Amino acid sequence: MTIDQPEADSEAVLSENVPVTMPRLPAMLAVNTAQQFKALGDATRTRILDIMQQKPATAKQIAHLLKMAPGTIGHHLQVLEEAGLAKIVARRLVHGIVAKYYTRTALIFSYDFSPEVRGQDDIIFGMLTHARDQLAEAIASGDFDLVTPDPLCTSAFPRMRLSPERVSYYSKRLRALVDEYISEEPDPDGQVYGLCTAFFKVPQYTPEQINPVVDVEENE
Repeated sequence: MTIDQPEADSEAVLSENVPVTMPRLPAMLAVNTAQQFKALGDATRTRILDIMQQKPATAKQIAHLLKMAPGTIGHHLQVLEEAGLAKIVARRLVHGIVAKYYTRTALIFSYDFSPEVRGQDDIIFGMLTHARDQLAEAIASGDFDLVTPDPLCTSAFPRMRLSPERVSYYSKRLRALVDEYISEEPDPDGQVYGLCTAFFKVPQYTPEQINPVVDVEENE
């Protein structure tokens, strides 16, 4: 697969012996409409967007991966396209039929919903749940790669009391890391890795919850 090609003319029909190249996608797209919110709220469409993130795919190819009917996938692709989240990057002749190849419109989507549309907490929880599901799938497939022998460098959940200034500091550092990651030069021969970050205030337990007072009746 060729990565660094300019976006092809999606109206031109490629012959069967011409490979479909992957255009360089914008790093980020701000989504902020009710239509986009609804399109992203479906689990199947989320999986479709994952599949199209690194390689163009047809409805039939996606249907094969998800074990679903091509017509169903075609409907989902239409919803994503109308919401500006997916686009056709090539048309190619396959066994005498013109197949449409889709990608998403950006590597990642940032959520910027107005108060009338957003359920921001639900969106964040959904993203983390999706990452958890993909992690579970990778482990179950036996293809899980810890990346480094040190598990602390791969996954950890430390907690720390921070001032507002330090919260801002770490928020900016995490954002810079994500920006660097999505700007990485893709390796056409490399493997696809996922990066999931979450920085949030954990539940504030009271001393009574941590050290509950337990009444003990003495046996006479």
